[in-house]
Amino acid sequence: MRILLFTFIFFSPQLLANPLIGTWEFVKGEYATAEGRVTAAAPNVTSTKIINGTHFSYITSSNNKFHYAGGGTYELEDNYFIEMVTLGNVESLIGRRMAFTFEVKDNLWHHKLVENGKFVEYEVWKKVK
Repeated sequence: MRILLFTFIFFSPQLLANPLIGTWEFVKGEYATAEGRVTAAAPNVTSTKIINGTHFSYITSSNNKFHYAGGGTYELEDNYFIEMVTLGNVESLIGRRMAFTFEVKDNLWHHKLVENGKFVEYEVWKKVK
């Protein structure tokens, strides 16, 4: 009982302060490309993102074939989820710092990336129970 109480007291404030901690599955997304915007959605694209108190990781497949994996550290600042990518199979992302605006509503995490005034991506993720 003491362990359970200690666990609740230790982790509960962190979960309240950070609604992103947990496991998330990709629902849909929209992305800017040189040719215009493209969309993706489950089940053709599947992705799982895991967030703990300091790090994130994700793995993505498309049409049942491995596509991307990566991770790194992150910070929450106001309504920004700021990823610092430190590993992955997309070399252009390694070392990048990306500041996504985010909102968690009805168990869905919406985040949007705009860089230099230009739309880059918008994604929706659902929390795994």
